[in-house]
Amino acid sequence: MQRVRLRFGREGPVRFISHLDTVRCWDRVFRRAFIPLEYSQGFTPHPKIAVAAPLAVGFTSEAELMDIWVRKWLPPESVVMMARSQLPVGFVLFDAWEVPTGAPALQTMIRMARYCCVAWHDGGVSGAVDATRAFLQAETAIHQFVRGDEVKSTDLRPHVRTITVEQRPDDWCSIEMLVNIGQEGSARPDHVLAALGFSAPEKSIHRLELLFQGEDCQSVQECSHSS
Repeated sequence: MQRVRLRFGREGPVRFISHLDTVRCWDRVFRRAFIPLEYSQGFTPHPKIAVAAPLAVGFTSEAELMDIWVRKWLPPESVVMMARSQLPVGFVLFDAWEVPTGAPALQTMIRMARYCCVAWHDGGVSGAVDATRAFLQAETAIHQFVRGDEVKSTDLRPHVRTITVEQRPDDWCSIEMLVNIGQEGSARPDHVLAALGFSAPEKSIHRLELLFQGEDCQSVQECSHSS
């Protein structure tokens, strides 16, 4: 059995599908490409596909990670070529590399994510910079949001590492942020934008990279070349 890690992106209409539908879509891609996936044991076997750090509906990305387990060894570049031939519009497959079958689960390794977006602030760029500075200097930043029929609250501040704001030629703001993501807590970029007073369509929020645990917090791209 072989374990292959793939880096892919989501854009266009597929940004509106759920995490579960994303996994189902990749299952169909691999079956149509005749990539022999390993299946779980039990009464209802499932293909062994693990997509890390589920992306919020409406966001785009160039840094999604997925592990698949294959019944027979295949060169990772062959997996890429075979899968690309069956990809639906909106999915992009960048590269693949082999990882040890006993390596830790993806979800337990990822610690941070970097996002970028374009948003409008009623106070202009100067108001956005002031709001960002106040946020980063605060000890807490409680944000309330609606989930289903409930109003929930979360402290965003411990989970936001950096935020930068730059002016665009059209007077909108270009924002980049590095946030925690994982089992120890996380901050959604749309929640951070709302807390800072930004107005941004969800389609403008784009995940740039995922970073693993470790002293240097290697990014997905760095790890793909070092594996």
